[in-house]
Amino acid sequence: MFNKILVAIDRSAASRQVFDQALSLAKAAKVNLILLHVLSVEESGSPIMSDYLVQHKDSCIHLDPQIMRRAKEVYDREWELFKQKGLELMRFYTKKALAAGVQTEFSQITGHPSSTICDFAQSCHADLVVIGRRGHSSFKELFLGSVSNYVVHHAPCSVLIVQTPILEESTLSEDIETKVYV
Repeated sequence: MFNKILVAIDRSAASRQVFDQALSLAKAAKVNLILLHVLSVEESGSPIMSDYLVQHKDSCIHLDPQIMRRAKEVYDREWELFKQKGLELMRFYTKKALAAGVQTEFSQITGHPSSTICDFAQSCHADLVVIGRRGHSSFKELFLGSVSNYVVHHAPCSVLIVQTPILEESTLSEDIETKVYV
């Protein structure tokens, strides 16, 4: 059976379903959960690089070093806030799992979600990866790719895909902020 279940979490509201499925499975099998959030520019809500920092071959669009420095500072500050919100999300889920009696740990890693999930599953010796699939059309998936499809084909262990509905742009971290800060 399973000893370690790796749960891939992002900031979408659909991650609730993924987490809930993994938690139910972990409780039933009496195994540990490892939560993973991959920080990526591909994730909804990630900071967007300023046009001033966009590079073309050997130069940037804007040559003024002060403007370049300021744009980088703003981006770095937004990225740090993005990282902190990711950690809050992981703590939220970890607290929920521990309250349900499931031993849980979490990691947050910067990288490309597809390969990072597979590499992390190998390094932590996961027996199962639980990941969501939003059900994008085949046409959209063809151009954008699919994290869940990649993980199914490259993970070093079994993969459970939780079909989640395509939701509006609301993210779970916004919902958590509302509950925590209001």
